[in-house]
Amino acid sequence: MTEETTESEKTPTSSNEALYIRFATEREDWSAKIGGYAHRLRDIYSVGDLLTDLYSQRQIAVEYSHTLMAHLTKINIIYREKRQERFEFYSRSYDLRLDKDMKYEYIAKDLAVIVERREYLQNHLEYFRETVKTIDTMCFGIKHRISLEEYRRG
Repeated sequence: MTEETTESEKTPTSSNEALYIRFATEREDWSAKIGGYAHRLRDIYSVGDLLTDLYSQRQIAVEYSHTLMAHLTKINIIYREKRQERFEFYSRSYDLRLDKDMKYEYIAKDLAVIVERREYLQNHLEYFRETVKTIDTMCFGIKHRISLEEYRRG
């Protein structure tokens, strides 16, 4: 791949730019939340409130990941419909006769925006799955944090 292609992969197309910015902002917000929770884990006296906050944020993250899955399902349906439509177009209505490989290249170019959006959704969904795992690990770690404090106090 050339540098030109690599650079274009980093920047979203104009139609997906708002989604890219929104997801980047959400990831920053959630990273800050998780960092704050990790910092709060140091204070043994705030562990009860921390656990409550972790469980509520875990539920929010799980619900949001299910929303992302629903959107991903919809975009996959749109992608399959459009791919079929474009294949029919290049097979029957296009002025030039194309072999199978060329049809797929043209279709890929036509559907690039949808594929980009689908990849953004998939990456964001994976981020939230990992966030839920991190929260679960923190909830499990609270038990060990309490045990450590009991050990220190003798």
